[in-house]
Amino acid sequence: MRIARRIVGPVLAAGLALTGSVAVAPAAPATPLPSRPLPIPAVQYCAAVLGHAPGADGRSPMLGRACSADSREDALAQADGVDRPAEQRMDRTLLLEEFKDVDYGGGVIYAFYGDAGGCDASGYHLVNYIDVALSVSSMKGYNNCNAVHLWSTLSAEKTMDLPAPALGGNFNDAVRELQVFHR
Repeated sequence: MRIARRIVGPVLAAGLALTGSVAVAPAAPATPLPSRPLPIPAVQYCAAVLGHAPGADGRSPMLGRACSADSREDALAQADGVDRPAEQRMDRTLLLEEFKDVDYGGGVIYAFYGDAGGCDASGYHLVNYIDVALSVSSMKGYNNCNAVHLWSTLSAEKTMDLPAPALGGNFNDAVRELQVFHR
């Protein structure tokens, strides 16, 4: 007698399961396993050196950018060492510091430097790395940079005075790009 193949497979599997020859998933432990906390991302310090004259896209040209797990100074040294003679590296001016927490807490996570002095009415247009954009909660301006226009990762924008101890609403941990200037 000949048995159809489409029947043999399921019958054989059922027979093996009844005899205990098929691996079965282990039962859940009586006590739940301890949950592990998610890893906390390492702090990074980032620095960017920007030119003043905007490019065709309206952004300030990026002359150098780097991040370091060690310090902001190390990040600046790396960002400033790219394709520029040593005498030009001294022409940078601190424009803005972005802080991880409100009220300037949690440390500076991004510092922007201008290669053509401090802010004027047109200022500098800055863009954050995505991991920095999702971490900024307050900021301080320096060298005539007393205002900022923010663009959020949530498609919102607003202008505010600097220093800004709290960005609030759609901008806390959501600063995609910004225009720092003097008003």
